[in-house]
Amino acid sequence: MTTQSLDRLTPLAKTLLITLKGRALDSAEKKPILGDDLAADLIRRLDYDLDTVKLTLGVPAAIAIRSSMLDRAVRNYIHDHPDAVVVELGCGLETRMNRLDPPDTVDWYDIDFPDVIELRKTLLPQRTNAHHIGISLLDPNWTGTIPADRPTVLVADGVLGFLTESDNRQILTHITDHFTGSGELVFNAYTKLAARMNGRYTKVVGMPADYRGFGISEPRDVVALNPGLTFVEEQFGDASPEVGQLNISYRLLAALFARWRAQARRGVWVVRYRF
Repeated sequence: MTTQSLDRLTPLAKTLLITLKGRALDSAEKKPILGDDLAADLIRRLDYDLDTVKLTLGVPAAIAIRSSMLDRAVRNYIHDHPDAVVVELGCGLETRMNRLDPPDTVDWYDIDFPDVIELRKTLLPQRTNAHHIGISLLDPNWTGTIPADRPTVLVADGVLGFLTESDNRQILTHITDHFTGSGELVFNAYTKLAARMNGRYTKVVGMPADYRGFGISEPRDVVALNPGLTFVEEQFGDASPEVGQLNISYRLLAALFARWRAQARRGVWVVRYRF
């Protein structure tokens, strides 16, 4: 089995290893939450010491839960719009399309840095309705080949939290400027505290020690960045159906968190907007 080197990837691009390893570790559990066996296969095919990517207790489960929550949002959108366009922002080695197996009427666009897209083409199964765009999200040309007038759902796991507030404003504004039809944006959000703490994980892939991500206090902070978005809902991991798959200790902890006010519950936190 040929392995693939990550030497050409920047530290920011290598953050894909954090969520990939979380999904792979979940798949190895006796009762996995997400069951992403393809993620585990990708780990085996990478020429990289994944032991250096340290995930603290509970993080793989949290990654699996939020991945499943994002899957559900995209699956529901496709169910309601069988001719939808799906856009995976900062796709990394995400395997969502393989997990959801959308019909051929759905066009799926994976967007990330060119070197990441080349890695995806080498490692992942190719599908006729999958489209690869190797470009930075800060380049306004990233939407150049994506239809603007079809029902569209954009999904992001992690990437927006790794950028600055200014970067997020630019990306969010570009989304509503380009997509003239109806659509939704769904992503995992970080509180400001969690965004600061992300440096614990990102430094192992070469990100600066003083790195600080983008966090929000509450969902309408995103609307303040782009009033063209309408807040629809927020979902907490402790109230998700996936919690029932956790062991008894984690289920009790989730039940405890579910009694707290929203600000304290925003650990695994997914937000959804309409435009």
